[in-house]
Amino acid sequence: MATLQAVTDKIMDPVVALVLLAIIVGMAACIVFLEKGERKIPVQYTRRIVGQRMYQGQSTYIPFKINTAGVMPVIFSNAVLNVPIFLAAILSSYIPAFQWLAESLKPTGLVFNVIDFFLIVFFTFFYTALVFNPDELADNIKKSGGFIPGIRPGKKTAEFFNYLLTRLGLIGALYLGFLAIAPNMVYAVLPIPFYLSTLSGTGLLIMVGVALELAAQVESYLIEHRYEGFLTSGRMRGRGAR
Repeated sequence: MATLQAVTDKIMDPVVALVLLAIIVGMAACIVFLEKGERKIPVQYTRRIVGQRMYQGQSTYIPFKINTAGVMPVIFSNAVLNVPIFLAAILSSYIPAFQWLAESLKPTGLVFNVIDFFLIVFFTFFYTALVFNPDELADNIKKSGGFIPGIRPGKKTAEFFNYLLTRLGLIGALYLGFLAIAPNMVYAVLPIPFYLSTLSGTGLLIMVGVALELAAQVESYLIEHRYEGFLTSGRMRGRGAR
């Protein structure tokens, strides 16, 4: 509404507004595509006997998302950057030499965006290493009688998980980094007279994530509802009910 009002009041060029709308739609589409993207690792479980029961072998998979860290790296990066920004703003009022640093650490400054990008990449790998333990995951699969086809259980499986998390983590880190600095680059290039909360990369990521989670819950509810209805209508009646 603010953008439409700005175009109506001739504060913003209509071409800039259309370009801005295309950028927001494109960012939302990229977020949906990458948030739903995952690598499915097949796991085969052998036949085993527990007590007096025998469990047949089954096949399942372990999903690894591209963005395994969510918005936590962006939050950590902003928390770290707020300290030098605050100090530079205070020192620049007393020491003129810090004026350049204060100007460079603005959200549209080059230094700020470069540091922010590399901090997000670092914290993405850091958070992924805290959440996922390849050795523990490989050990649990081995204890359950499972294995990944073509890979030996144990150490080789842990090395495979570590290799996979590194590759996916790099893609997710670059994705989060560009998503975080993209709004600042847009503000530096396009003449936008006011701040748009919908252009925030982190805000878009949170909104799209909530929308995807809500859609998944609604879909699972509908599937469950139809499944129950199918069972109710499809039950065989007894002979006495005929």
